[in-house]
Amino acid sequence: MTEGFQLDEHGPGAYEKYLVPTFFEPCADALIGLARPVPGEHTLDIACGTGVVARALARKVGSAGTVAGVDVNDQMVVFASRSSNGPASLEWQVADAAALPFADHVFDLVTCQQGLQFFSNQAAGVQEMHRVLAPGGRMVLALWRPIEHNPAFEVLAETLDRQVSTEAGSMMRAPFSGPSIERLQQLLTTASFVDIKGRIAHMAVRFPSPREFLRQEVVSSPLAGPVGAIDAAELAVLAKEADRVLAPYIDHDGVVLPMQTWLISARREW
Repeated sequence: MTEGFQLDEHGPGAYEKYLVPTFFEPCADALIGLARPVPGEHTLDIACGTGVVARALARKVGSAGTVAGVDVNDQMVVFASRSSNGPASLEWQVADAAALPFADHVFDLVTCQQGLQFFSNQAAGVQEMHRVLAPGGRMVLALWRPIEHNPAFEVLAETLDRQVSTEAGSMMRAPFSGPSIERLQQLLTTASFVDIKGRIAHMAVRFPSPREFLRQEVVSSPLAGPVGAIDAAELAVLAKEADRVLAPYIDHDGVVLPMQTWLISARREW
């Protein structure tokens, strides 16, 4: 792309290095603040990724509690198991959210950060959350609001459509393509959750420059495939376009991108 823009990092390591500190640690803080885990609780984090929420849960539930993290991506689970530590008992498993490898009614708290939009079967995934919760247990999830509420990502997706491929643009839109709040309410109600509440959380993520933001997104996600396939001249054009379309978000410290996420809480009846 330009000097310093290299696509030689990829996978869970790049995800943990770049996306976790900027996006997923702040979101995890908000999610944990809503969930309010307490010492001794048995907790499950679905779509655990490299383990940012699970590690936060471990710090809260302590040595008397337990944390299980599951993800359908085996590489994420391997990375999480190597990089995590804490006072709680931590268990990591590769599993589909629609078929959790746990008995009924075993968890006090189930969390899911920015994963529901990627479930192969969202209704079954929500039903599984309810099944594994103990009576009175809580469920808390985070789900990015639609891309029109995250406008910097919308203009970048349009840029990827033009400069790389519609496949690349679709990849940028995917995290924001979850069910609407109305559909989510329906899914949770059908799964027999009660006390369903949604709140909008605002975040601001910061990068040194638009092209560095783009580089980190690419190397940390499936975008590495289509963007890595274009040539150096096309990469240079893409870098300049990122600078141009994200210019409204530039200040003297770099580029700051406003984001919105739903934070949803519910519980299983006693």
